[in-house]
Amino acid sequence: MGGGDYEDNYSARGLITRFHPLLIIIMARHLVKIPSLLMTTVSVGLSSLDGTLFAKAKPCPLCGGKPQPYDTKEKQYMTLNTLMGKKRIIVKVRRFKCKECGTLIYAEEPFYPDTRLGSAVVDMAISLSRLHSYSHTANIMNALGIEIDRGTVRNYALSNLPIPQANFLYGMQLPNSFISLMTTEISNPKGSITSEDILAASGYPDLYKAPTDGKGTSAEFQKQKKLRRKS
Repeated sequence: MGGGDYEDNYSARGLITRFHPLLIIIMARHLVKIPSLLMTTVSVGLSSLDGTLFAKAKPCPLCGGKPQPYDTKEKQYMTLNTLMGKKRIIVKVRRFKCKECGTLIYAEEPFYPDTRLGSAVVDMAISLSRLHSYSHTANIMNALGIEIDRGTVRNYALSNLPIPQANFLYGMQLPNSFISLMTTEISNPKGSITSEDILAASGYPDLYKAPTDGKGTSAEFQKQKKLRRKS
């Protein structure tokens, strides 16, 4: 390495060439151009979530009883690929039991119901898959350091999860929840981001309820996208 402006890293998965202002990654016949500032922002922003404790619960959804602390469960938000290797981003979610009926209650958490990856990562998969194929979406996200495969992108794209509003950050269209999460971390003093900050930036995803008619969901969009291609 020399000069700090140029860095090459060869691996079995492809060639990563870094220079200002773009990071170019060649992955399995696809050329993915990523702004280097975006790479840094994603890495720093997602790393800040590691170890965050989510410990606020609402009253029991069944009887309205008071939740009492029960235990704390670790959940993997995502895996971040860095030049130093893989880094699992883990958050801690407190679980409660209702004092009245014994129902197990989870604290408010940055996950959509019945999903395994953090909501901002899911939003990115859904948002990018509106513009690109599932494979290319996975390539873009991996280029950003977010470990995900085509099958996972496809599953989220064809789910009844919402279509996130999107905007541009460093020239790339990204979901607002992801942008908000990254900018919240950057704007706060180091170490000051809280679980409430994360939930607010993410749009309180654990409260999401899929519409019975499927309107406004990613699955509906992908269905219409397929029909437009056939016509």
